[in-house]
Amino acid sequence: MFSIRLPSMQRWVTYMTLVLVALSGVLWYLMHDLLQWGWMVTERRLLITHGVTAAISLIVVGGLLPLHIRLAWRARRNLVSGLVTLLLMALLGVSGLLLYYSGEDWREGVRWLHIGVGLIGVLAMPAHVWLGRYRQVQMTAQRTL
Repeated sequence: MFSIRLPSMQRWVTYMTLVLVALSGVLWYLMHDLLQWGWMVTERRLLITHGVTAAISLIVVGGLLPLHIRLAWRARRNLVSGLVTLLLMALLGVSGLLLYYSGEDWREGVRWLHIGVGLIGVLAMPAHVWLGRYRQVQMTAQRTL
């Protein structure tokens, strides 16, 4: 049996990148939309952080395709949560690009789509990791019986 678990370094780079992109996005949403503080410098820095970490996260997620995702697909493990997470990441990537490159007519709708999908993604990724570990513990326990 083979392991689809990420190597330690790749796992932590993936986690840290996704935490930074999520944290910067959620903080920007809280400051800009919910609290409406209007701190231009802080909001700008959060958007820059969000954009840079989003670009890095696309590279990180792309790095999961050759082994982690391909092996999990073949083993039929954690498929639903993995596909949902991958779909959310794709939607975030496309909607993020549309925020910068689409016209003003689309901007408000794409913006709310991006925020909504991002907030769902903040929950989906940890759920995917938890489900994978939970199922691994179950499989290990079954083998020892």
